[in-house]
Amino acid sequence: MHNQDTISLESFSADPQVRRKMEFAYDKGRLLWLVFLAQVIAVAVAGGPLLPDRPGHPHLSAIFCWPLAALISLLGLVLLVKAARGKPGLIASPDGIYIETHADETIPWRSVRDIRRYQRKRADQLYVDLDPIAARTLTRRGLMRWLPRALQGRATPAVVSLKLLRADPDWVYAQCLEFLAKNREQQALTDGGVTSPPEDHAAPVFDLKGRPFFTYALIAVLVGIYVAELKFGVVPEKQYAPSTQTLLVLGGTFRQRILQYGEWWRLVTASLLHGNILHLAFNCFALWRAGILLERLIGWRWFAALFCLSAVGGSTASLLMNPANMVGVGASGGIIGLFAAVIVASFHFPAGPLPEILRMGAVQILVPSILPLVGQTADGMHIDYAAHLGGALAGGIVSLGLLKAWPNNRPHPRFGVVALISSVAFATIALGSIWPVSQLRAGYLGDPFVQYFQGQYQRAADDFVARIKLNPDATPYYHLWRFLAQTRGNDSQAASDLRMAAGKLDQSKWPYPVYKLFLGEFTPEEVTAKATNNDSLCEATFYVGEWHLLRGESAEAIPKFNAALLSCPKTFMEYEGAQGELLQLSRH
Repeated sequence: MHNQDTISLESFSADPQVRRKMEFAYDKGRLLWLVFLAQVIAVAVAGGPLLPDRPGHPHLSAIFCWPLAALISLLGLVLLVKAARGKPGLIASPDGIYIETHADETIPWRSVRDIRRYQRKRADQLYVDLDPIAARTLTRRGLMRWLPRALQGRATPAVVSLKLLRADPDWVYAQCLEFLAKNREQQALTDGGVTSPPEDHAAPVFDLKGRPFFTYALIAVLVGIYVAELKFGVVPEKQYAPSTQTLLVLGGTFRQRILQYGEWWRLVTASLLHGNILHLAFNCFALWRAGILLERLIGWRWFAALFCLSAVGGSTASLLMNPANMVGVGASGGIIGLFAAVIVASFHFPAGPLPEILRMGAVQILVPSILPLVGQTADGMHIDYAAHLGGALAGGIVSLGLLKAWPNNRPHPRFGVVALISSVAFATIALGSIWPVSQLRAGYLGDPFVQYFQGQYQRAADDFVARIKLNPDATPYYHLWRFLAQTRGNDSQAASDLRMAAGKLDQSKWPYPVYKLFLGEFTPEEVTAKATNNDSLCEATFYVGEWHLLRGESAEAIPKFNAALLSCPKTFMEYEGAQGELLQLSRH
């Protein structure tokens, strides 16, 4: 027995040759549950950008999350309308099959090639395979008609969710098969006992043989580069994690270095670096998942090109959207772009198990990677959602073009040579960056200020003296910094060396009063009073801060360093010194 609310019988006849019309209504309870679930998800997605930052200051991912939330909410409202209207979701009759979610018209059985069923844990779907010519004449329903043609799918299988119907799925499937079989019999009788096979239209060809070897090779490259980060770091790593200074020197994105110094190669190198082992492990796992889903479908050339272009897109978004003082690294932009490409590429195939598997596999990683549910990791490393968003957009845009270059009779998209050229260009830039990176590293390691703030005081003191030959006009200041390094390093010669350097100065000129401060002959107030212009005043403020710091008076030193940071030109040693001291003090 079947519930009378589920099925209506029309044109009932005692003649067994005449089949009745069957209408299968929606399960309103299940539809309302999906409506509620859609609204909850929409609220969560819309609220995601507000979590990491202060209330009223949404995360930059809002430009993606809020339209997505609106779309999810709209889909929920569409289901609500279906529940309210009470129209059947499926009608099977001698004339054909009507699928409420697919097209406005009843599809004649002559246009139906086959009916299949796909079942899994949470899905039970009926696939009605249509003749491609007939499918193109149908008027798509709902939001599908507004999508670009490339994203509407091929429309050759019409899909019905049997779980949304208020009927036994097995029985619905059996009845549809029976209608189709009966129509085939009638066609055979009409055609004189001979049934002509439908015109053959080639379905998309794909090849999933082999292994994703490029994915494995790329994972090996990322691991090798991470080992190089630890080996060639400019600051000793902690817990096998390179320092921020190391990531900056080795090629992380940093706005000033890219825009002011023209180091555009960082848009490539940043995507090959990682901040710690956990960061690397997560990205390698996600890359492996993307490779399993996509590489064999589109071929390694297009897979490599998608990664490279998405990586550059992610680095560009990170550069433009993140704070100017943030160093960005990680392959996540390229990897997220691959998952976006998986979703777009799934529309190359007719509705069925394969595109469903592709989309579900991609969504499981893509959506959490874009929603800013966590601002930073346990070790304080910020998650670069800007790179994730930029990579997703770049991957999606490139893969839309890929669909146009992918005919049905080819297992992979065309123009593989073009894709290979883009990957080779990416690799060439990455290899070419080795020279500027090596120069930056050598300069960084030879910078006495770097040595000073790394605690290498004796080496810094020697290099400050060596700098005198390069810039004789700054000799008085290099002697002051040598004194600070010697004092920090407990060098007993610090005071005598400073006194000897002071004896060579013109006592009527600046910065002689600073020497007298460190030699104990002036007070901070007297030094400040001797400053005759803004430059000497900012220098006096900084060195008074250093005087307090040498005496262990950090609370008095911090305001002085902050004042120097605001008043000193960025080209002054004192500006760099104030930055370094404040950073050191913030770590204690």
